[in-house]
Amino acid sequence: MKDDELSQLLRQRATRHAASEALQAAVRTQIALHSAAAGPAPAPLPRRRLALAGAGMAVVGLVAGVTLTLGVQRWRAANPSLGGEIVAAHVRALQVGPLFEVASSNRHQVKPWFQGRIDYAPPVLDAVPGFTLLGGRVQAIQGQPTAVLAFQLRLHKIDLFIWPATGRESAPERTQLRGFNLMHWSDGAMQYWAVSDLDGRELEGFGTAWRAAAN
Repeated sequence: MKDDELSQLLRQRATRHAASEALQAAVRTQIALHSAAAGPAPAPLPRRRLALAGAGMAVVGLVAGVTLTLGVQRWRAANPSLGGEIVAAHVRALQVGPLFEVASSNRHQVKPWFQGRIDYAPPVLDAVPGFTLLGGRVQAIQGQPTAVLAFQLRLHKIDLFIWPATGRESAPERTQLRGFNLMHWSDGAMQYWAVSDLDGRELEGFGTAWRAAAN
């Protein structure tokens, strides 16, 4: 049986099932991670170079695993903005870890862990309705050690980066970068940047739930 005949038979006879929510979430996460790590698409090759490009794809396949982290680093270098650095940090934590250095859903264990690791005391909430605190870590952002809290909604991970503010409050703003949604706001004492592959409205819901729990 030829390939085209087999394909036609599969389209006509194969049983189709809707993907589960867990599978759909996993696929969305992997697509977003690949997009963030891959960087901008290359310019089209001239026709005379297509043959060489085809040969080069075999080499790319062999070294893909080795260059995973380097891809994230190149993408970060090409996007020097704060949002770009935060997304790159989130991707790196998801791919090579750690997502958290202290694992606990109890703020009384997570908050003291930051003592001596950073020069400020970040707020830590473990009662954000609908969202589970996984733990915390310290990660450098713009060269400064920064507190990060990791949360989870279903299979989606959320990183909340927190550092001291300049004393002025700012209303929540949502942006999207490389397939990830970001929310940032300030309560006057701290700056907050949340990043996740969650739907934008769900990430807004996280920010709303955090602010409500903090008051």
